[in-house]
Amino acid sequence: MKLYKKILLTSAVIIIFVSIYTISLIFLPKKVNEVLIEIKKGETALSIARKLYDKDIIRSIKSFYLYVKLTDSEGTLSFGKYLFLGKLSMKDVISRIEAGRVELKKVTIPEGLTIKRTSKLFARKGFGDYLKFIEVCNDSVFAKKLTGFSIKTLEGFLYPETYHFPEEVSEKYIISHLVREFFNQTSHLDFVPSEKLDFYDIIILASIVEREARVEDEKPTIASVYVNRLNYNYKLQADPTIAYALEKSGKTRKKIYYRDLNVNSPYNTYKNYGLPPTPICNPPVSSIEAVLNPAETDYFFFFATGTGRHEFTRTYDQHIHQLRIMRTGNGK
Repeated sequence: MKLYKKILLTSAVIIIFVSIYTISLIFLPKKVNEVLIEIKKGETALSIARKLYDKDIIRSIKSFYLYVKLTDSEGTLSFGKYLFLGKLSMKDVISRIEAGRVELKKVTIPEGLTIKRTSKLFARKGFGDYLKFIEVCNDSVFAKKLTGFSIKTLEGFLYPETYHFPEEVSEKYIISHLVREFFNQTSHLDFVPSEKLDFYDIIILASIVEREARVEDEKPTIASVYVNRLNYNYKLQADPTIAYALEKSGKTRKKIYYRDLNVNSPYNTYKNYGLPPTPICNPPVSSIEAVLNPAETDYFFFFATGTGRHEFTRTYDQHIHQLRIMRTGNGK
């Protein structure tokens, strides 16, 4: 009889403990870092539970599945994309999925934008705060976490593409997504370091090529001019780097004037040898490919013809001669 009571007592304690534990799994809030997940049409409660558990949104697959079955909620779980953030209990998570999909807003980042202009675009579209975007992009600790490189800024890594985000998503989440897209888009490229260019140098030079080129088929030729200049230790003398230096000081120029070439900045490639310290925009994969596979030329000079294309020459005398011909033809 005593043994029977002892078994009953032990069973009761176990049942109480399991009940309390299960209830805590369902109702006790859990801190969830910013996670966006997609639940596809036709997914089962067990499949959804695994997805939530893998993203560290819930504590237990079995408890989620058990709760959904006991409350007959499986049929009310809606497919769609959901943003989870903050302190959420399992019941909160289920309620959010039952409420329906999160509406995503589309935003397109054009090729060749700087961090400043990308941040302004996001802020104008209703995504976060401009100054917060700038702060996040210039956080060296965050930049290293995302890229693995000890860099001061994420300039060059915010990949230009069309994205879809919930309005309430944070600046850090958006920037992280853009950087991940950069590595997705460039994963097939062979970044073989050379004597003159390492990985980061390639991105820097690609950003200059992007800002110079107006047509895609000229990118490898433009890249060849800069590679030739670097190989022969010539100054790059790239106008886009001057424009970037001016932008950093709060000035915007559609056209670079001779007086601008005297700007005191590490980005002034008319004064300084080699590459600027960081990329000057966020280039697409085509500009990076142009630097990795530049055309084989002996060009060292080029100028814009006003048609969207450029005139390329080997020597400075040829450069001046062709420039005069163009200006004479234009009546200048």
